[in-house]
Amino acid sequence: MSDDMVKYYRDRAKEYEQIYEWRDPNRQEEQDKMEIELKRVFIGLDVLDIGCGTGYWTQRISETAKSIVGIDVNQAVLDIAGSKKYGCPTEFKVMDAYKIDYPEDTFTGAIASFWLSHVLLEDIDAWIEQMHRVMKPGARVFIADNTFIEGVGGKLQTKPDDLNTYKLRTLNDGSQHLIVKNYLTTEELVETFSRHTGGVNKKNVFMGSCFWWISYTLEK
Repeated sequence: MSDDMVKYYRDRAKEYEQIYEWRDPNRQEEQDKMEIELKRVFIGLDVLDIGCGTGYWTQRISETAKSIVGIDVNQAVLDIAGSKKYGCPTEFKVMDAYKIDYPEDTFTGAIASFWLSHVLLEDIDAWIEQMHRVMKPGARVFIADNTFIEGVGGKLQTKPDDLNTYKLRTLNDGSQHLIVKNYLTTEELVETFSRHTGGVNKKNVFMGSCFWWISYTLEK
């Protein structure tokens, strides 16, 4: 993750969960559907929450999971996450999502919510391999992110000779940050994750008007 991205999420810590408070009916319906699906997927599992942020989704998963380890590169967001109450044993660690410091076959579940869109396209395969390395065979994986909505979250920008897309984000303090923000199609998600595990097809993907997610069982 770039230094500017790290700074952006550190400075955004106190604003982080405002996005979930939008009362757009379509957005709320999909958000509620995602919560129900997450709780179902992670029943009784030892979950690694990658890029857990302030623990918004961690807290909801904890209602059904066996245990959770939340990792994030920013202590500022983890301080907020650590102040909340959880329904299962939960701990938080400062850790780089590109260098997950756990042995192979440690966890039975993994979630990365609103993280993949910030990964450079050229780094996605290496990141998936890193995540799968610490998962046990048969682990459940759930990756979720935003769909592209014109006019939401800043104008989509490009750079010469760069396949990635970017958005200029403005925080409440007026500071601006150009961050990686890639949007993947259902076909791209299936193609990407199929390179790393079997059994992934379009049925594993939910593509809504506001959110998408892919949920699968890891085959090693």
